[in-house]
Amino acid sequence: MLRKKILEKLKVRQSKESLGDNSHYQSGLELVRQGRHDEAVSEFKQALQTGYGLAETYLALGSVYDRLDRIEQAIEAYSRAVKIKPDFTEAYANLGLAYDRSAQFLKAIRMHLTAIRLRPDDVELRKNLGLAYFNVGSYPEAIKAYKQALQINPKDATIYYSLGLIYLDLGDQESALQQQKLITELGECKLASKLMDEIDRQFLRSARGKFQTPEAVSDSTSDELHAVGF
Repeated sequence: MLRKKILEKLKVRQSKESLGDNSHYQSGLELVRQGRHDEAVSEFKQALQTGYGLAETYLALGSVYDRLDRIEQAIEAYSRAVKIKPDFTEAYANLGLAYDRSAQFLKAIRMHLTAIRLRPDDVELRKNLGLAYFNVGSYPEAIKAYKQALQINPKDATIYYSLGLIYLDLGDQESALQQQKLITELGECKLASKLMDEIDRQFLRSARGKFQTPEAVSDSTSDELHAVGF
């Protein structure tokens, strides 16, 4: 689920900076839209040879590598993008997500923090940081990041859902139920029901005396967080 959701989020973005008349770059974008990713890689590489929009082209190339599950090459492309353009928020964000996918969580956190410094009011960047902190077991920091995201957009039900899953992982069913109630109040009934199912499952596990190892619980919650796009 993590791969599917992140690939949906990793869209090719152009900056406001002019790319010039670059037919290979535009051709690459069209091939991405058509799902012809291997051909898009070739076009973007040719675009790089022309010298137009190098940072943006590396971002696009990295995004295609992500779609092809070639994560190390994606990381290299994103890294080149931020080296060329040190204030390239989108490249830092995608680089952080790529590090997440390759289980390099500390590097992911650094990239997410850099992206947030460049764009502090971006709720998605705060959510990315919350997931990265969760992945290293830093629950207080994960909760803090998600709550900061809520300050930007208090109507984002997926944030309450993520917090609910973290509270469940911590064994705090009461706080998880509070998040479920908030999701319901936002009218997101399917997501509220999904979190309630998780709460019920944990209750039944406890009632039956079937205890999971901390690692198993953490893995289960991480999968759920990824399932809502973080």
